[in-house]
Amino acid sequence: MGTEEHRKKAPKRFKFAVITVSDTASRGEKEDASGKFLVETLTEAGNENVHYTIVPDEKLAIIKAVIESVEKGADVVVTTGGTGITSRDVTIESLRPLFDKELAGFGEIFRLKSFEEVGTAAVLTRATAGIIRSGEKATVVFCLPGSINAVKTGVEIIKREAYHVLKHARE
Repeated sequence: MGTEEHRKKAPKRFKFAVITVSDTASRGEKEDASGKFLVETLTEAGNENVHYTIVPDEKLAIIKAVIESVEKGADVVVTTGGTGITSRDVTIESLRPLFDKELAGFGEIFRLKSFEEVGTAAVLTRATAGIIRSGEKATVVFCLPGSINAVKTGVEIIKREAYHVLKHARE
């Protein structure tokens, strides 16, 4: 069976959680345009009750938010922020140990698409994805940068592939 056939047979709606990782947004010092854009886009795509939260760039807060999302039944968790290379960017270090499988291809495709938009500055992102298993359940986690342009790029990949990824992760 080809990729397109797999994609067509995959379920089309899942429960999403969006987690913004930002010190300033978590303190209310700036609006979270990226997180709100993700919620709106995923809702418009037919996914109901998208859970949304903002946490500071702190390892335990990030881990806790993802675990709570998984426990509340999220099929897909999308984080935005904390994927760069500053000392406060700890999303990847926080979540990678939770992954049962890492989907390096997501980051590779994301960086390829970003390169087309911003050139070689795409090397500054460590965007990635992975599968977290809890009992019989599998949740896919996509880690995106915090900029609105990066989120727009990433959500297009996610909308196209999340369901396909989940279908395989749950086999």
